Amino acid sequence: MNKFILTLLYLSLSSALLGQGKEFIASEKKQFLAADKLLKTAYPGDQTIDIKYYKLDITLNVSAQNIKGITVVNLNPVNTINQFFLDLNDMLTVDSLTINGTKNTFSRSNNQIIIPLSRSYSAGELISAVIYYEGYPGNSGFGSFTFGSHNGSPSIYTLSEPYGASDWFPCKDTPADKADSSDTWITCPSDLYAASNGVLTDIVDNNNGTKTFKWKNSYPIAQYLISLAVSNYTVYTNYYKYSPVDSMPIVNHIYPETFSIAKPFLDLTPAMIKIYSGLFGQYPFIKEKYGHAQFGWGGGMEHQTCTSAGSFSELLVSHELAHQWFGDKITCKDWHNIWLNEGFATYCSGLYYEQTYGTTSYFSYMTSEMNSAKSAVGSVWVQNISDVNEIFDESRSYAKGSAVLHMLRGVTGDSVFFRIMRTYASDPALVYKCAATEDFQRDAEAVYGQSLNYFFQEWIYGENYPQYGLSWKYNLVSGDIYNVTVDLSQQDNSNPAFFIMPIKIKLSTLPGDTSFTVLNNLKIQEFTFTVKGKPTDLSFDPDNYILKSYSLNDIPDDLKPQSFDLKQNYPNPFNPSTTIEYSIPQRSHVILKVYNEIGNEVAELVNEDKIAGTYSVEFPAVQNNKSFASGVYYYTLTSDTYTSTKKMILLK
Repeated sequence: MNKFILTLLYLSLSSALLGQGKEFIASEKKQFLAADKLLKTAYPGDQTIDIKYYKLDITLNVSAQNIKGITVVNLNPVNTINQFFLDLNDMLTVDSLTINGTKNTFSRSNNQIIIPLSRSYSAGELISAVIYYEGYPGNSGFGSFTFGSHNGSPSIYTLSEPYGASDWFPCKDTPADKADSSDTWITCPSDLYAASNGVLTDIVDNNNGTKTFKWKNSYPIAQYLISLAVSNYTVYTNYYKYSPVDSMPIVNHIYPETFSIAKPFLDLTPAMIKIYSGLFGQYPFIKEKYGHAQFGWGGGMEHQTCTSAGSFSELLVSHELAHQWFGDKITCKDWHNIWLNEGFATYCSGLYYEQTYGTTSYFSYMTSEMNSAKSAVGSVWVQNISDVNEIFDESRSYAKGSAVLHMLRGVTGDSVFFRIMRTYASDPALVYKCAATEDFQRDAEAVYGQSLNYFFQEWIYGENYPQYGLSWKYNLVSGDIYNVTVDLSQQDNSNPAFFIMPIKIKLSTLPGDTSFTVLNNLKIQEFTFTVKGKPTDLSFDPDNYILKSYSLNDIPDDLKPQSFDLKQNYPNPFNPSTTIEYSIPQRSHVILKVYNEIGNEVAELVNEDKIAGTYSVEFPAVQNNKSFASGVYYYTLTSDTYTSTKKMILLK
């Protein structure tokens, strides 16, 4: 799912990547025990029952903005029970209910329907509950059930993530218990069209000014992924051809006034499905469909087989599509583990750009995500799942979650990483079921062949990121052979005390470049390398695979610049980011700022003491969820004795 603020970031970055116009859019054991304790947090939903099937029969009263519903819930007891409960918002009135065809008593309390049974039911017995209810549905979270409008026409839609499904239908309101299948019947005015999950099996004219749209989903589904969207849609279908003789429809339900804007992005969907299918295995719901339903919320939501979106861009479409594998096929078992949905989908957009536009686009995309991830507060594993904004924190669940996968790729290498992703996406214990971080870790370690516990403990359950201090020097051994000594330190951190990471170091010499990978597993550590040829430069994590910051504390005297120098940024014009390089001849406090054309400061890139050396800093077109407009910008480097300004152009 993309929250409204995320949409702004995504759509702006998408425009940048495409060159199109601006769019709206202690110890590891101690850490593990602490995380394990938190995993026992109470979670909603009756744990004594196992949901098998939902059938929703919803009649919309558009003028009164209320609903009448008949919901069938088929379930099995986990153990012997004589009562159970379903979650349903108290705003909705339950008229009656039946159990296995016989009228049954019930009571209401704390947004639950408590249902006593006429006898004890054993584990595995079928209980079929039919609940008749009506009223004004709730509108919690991001707007679980909304009667809205667009351009003078109704727009009625749902967005149940995370706790909103019970705002409009009786259910077990936890993603950990998927139904094996579902049906959604929607009765609405005849001039409107209703979209939902799965395949449209029938449209019934009720001869009273209404129609009933019958949608059938035959795959396991989490309660929050069941959806409806109703409006005066333009229905546009294109196809994903997955074999010489087989195609799957991609059915899009779009507001008429925005169809021409949306169509170019909708037409990219078949290629996106092909890319993700190649990386992770065939599209998970190939026997039904994929598609979109436009709705009034500002972001996007990955409803199974029918993504809801407020507007369309390449990045939003690729993000929500990725959720069909990571979020819908495999669903996080609770909201603590939301990064398995959102971090994965965010990262997959980067993979889409890499496959479509090349490696440079991928690294530019990940640079932006990692910049956002640096502002994350708390662990990626969400501790407070009672707060919706904590669950869907952009810098943590989305950006840092995606950075974890980027770093894992750096640790394992490309070949192993993509085998990890495909293994996880096809794990028989997880497909069409639910997963926790430990499940992904298990698959990653099985493919990698080594423990990755240090990695997951510090990056998923730990906080912050490493802040390194780096010094290096060299000495001649004999002939043309040199020893290079690198001293590495980390600033204090609370959890973990310091980060363990393999780090790539590239040494440039007169004959060429040589790269080494070292395991930094001490807070203060020294490494020695032997190279042929006089060293001319050292690059620390040259491919930017580690979420980090670092300061250069000392370099060889003969490599220190002789004067201040502010170089022209490159590339220029730029989009989506550019690099600014500068040199200082002695330790100085330097400030590097960016100004717009009328002289207003728009970004402060550097404000700290630096030793003599040459530095580079990235200036992305999106910072802190803000997209910079196309135009002329100026960047100024100042110290006690030096000031220089140069011009650069952002061209979208």
